[in-house]
Amino acid sequence: MSEKSERLFEAMSELSDKNIEEGAMYSPKKKSHWKRWTVLAACLAIVVLGVGTFTGVIPLLQVGGNAGGSGSDGSSVFMSYAGPVFPLTLGEANSSITAQRDITLDFAPWVPWWESNEEQLSQRTWLTEEERQEVLEQYNEWYPEGGRYKYDSHILVTDSYTLTNTRQEKQTISLLYPFAASLSTLDWSRPALTADGQQLEARTYVGAYSGSFEGAWNGTLFEGEEGGSSNLNYAESWEDYKTLLSSGTYMENALGEGPDVSGVQVTVYEFTDSYAPPADEEAGITNPTLRATFDLDYDKTVVLTYGFHGAKYDRENGTMVQDFSIPQEGDPRRDQSFYLLVVGEDIENLVVEGYANGSLEDDAVRLEDCGATVERYESNLDTMLREILTTMQDKRQNGEDEPQITDFEVYYRAFLEHLLSYGVLSPAAAERYGSGWLEELDSDVWTINRVCWLEAEITVPAGASVTVTAEMKKEKSYDYYCTNSNNQGVSGYDLVTALGSNLTCTEQTATLEDRGQIELVRQNFGFDLEGGVKTVTLDPDTEHYYLEVKRLAGTIPEGPPKS
Repeated sequence: MSEKSERLFEAMSELSDKNIEEGAMYSPKKKSHWKRWTVLAACLAIVVLGVGTFTGVIPLLQVGGNAGGSGSDGSSVFMSYAGPVFPLTLGEANSSITAQRDITLDFAPWVPWWESNEEQLSQRTWLTEEERQEVLEQYNEWYPEGGRYKYDSHILVTDSYTLTNTRQEKQTISLLYPFAASLSTLDWSRPALTADGQQLEARTYVGAYSGSFEGAWNGTLFEGEEGGSSNLNYAESWEDYKTLLSSGTYMENALGEGPDVSGVQVTVYEFTDSYAPPADEEAGITNPTLRATFDLDYDKTVVLTYGFHGAKYDRENGTMVQDFSIPQEGDPRRDQSFYLLVVGEDIENLVVEGYANGSLEDDAVRLEDCGATVERYESNLDTMLREILTTMQDKRQNGEDEPQITDFEVYYRAFLEHLLSYGVLSPAAAERYGSGWLEELDSDVWTINRVCWLEAEITVPAGASVTVTAEMKKEKSYDYYCTNSNNQGVSGYDLVTALGSNLTCTEQTATLEDRGQIELVRQNFGFDLEGGVKTVTLDPDTEHYYLEVKRLAGTIPEGPPKS
């Protein structure tokens, strides 16, 4: 199997059956008329008054550079950029605390290890015995030698600071260690903080989305299209993070109080106990669907939904349609509630009807003997979002091989900030979220890149030093295999020396542990593997250091280990 094929297989094998099934069931939107939502001023006032110290919309980055191109300092602009390693900072600037920084980039995860077919199979604990046998037979066909060599593409980073207290009395100081991550990788990529070898108790703060938005196909899909906000536009280089962090506003938002929407009143329409005749291809009942049609004033009403996956909007005539496939026997959604959350003026003339195939066209085939119990009641946005997002989290954590966030409040705050900054409740709403479907927002909140911080306290004795160390796994930056890029097979890792930090470093050094696995492609550290130069002193005037490497030929053994 070629390396490209193996990578594709690996990526597909990480998808759970649940994800595949949900993807196959996805119903595309029909006749969606995307508009920037204008929320009634009074409604917006409620939202703004309820967000406490949250400043509202996080400023969008103006992300520049062409993917796969060259940065201003000679580094590559990768299509997938993992973000740099950031320096430690203090909760409050303190000139009497100085630091010596020593950072190690260790390629130990690149060292190949042998995994037998049986070992690989043992990780798929959800398979039945019959399925296990089928998968094992497939593995034996793909890997007839009984297994394969595996290796990781991340590296281990040890970022160490010797903090010295120049005062004649001890000082207790607050430490803030930033790192780039998404919620889906948070538990995997969160650094471990120690002080003189002892684990520190640290609180995690999660920043907002670190990128921006752009139109379809970089704004060039439709003739004459300019701008747009239908696609995510991730930060592409360290300069984008410099733009994000330099003013201090982004970190201030992350460390401050989150939004409070408990004062935002909503009218809830809860759909339960939905029923329909079973799907019958011969009878033309291909996808029994429940459709909710209602009137509203788009300037005075915003509708959020959960469980609905088809919609049609008619702003001119003041109507909206939302629908969902009626769960059949065995469908995990069978006991689920489906919600319309109305913010602002209530909707009118709600009509609930059944249809045979899920079409949103006017001539769609009606279906009798189907419906649901619809309950209308008043609540507030905080109560309803907590109920719905808890359900989302439970479903995610019950999925096979799905990552988990242990702290619901971290996830809830991130979701709420994204909703208020870019969702339909925002005056700067992104077209991407124009449907009002909470699941669409949730999908992005879970995977978008952001900057996070760990906060901890230490006491530094008078005239003495304490060594604080952050140890982490650092993902690579790379270009996709399916593109015509000069960086095929190149992995990038980088760091910044002072960005976002108020800590005075008297010296910074970097050490490369190559483990005999890499060849250097581009760098500005000054490492020389042939000359044995693996530790260098960093120039404090150089803001950004980068290391771009390829796997050294011959580092993956040809056959299985003899033992």
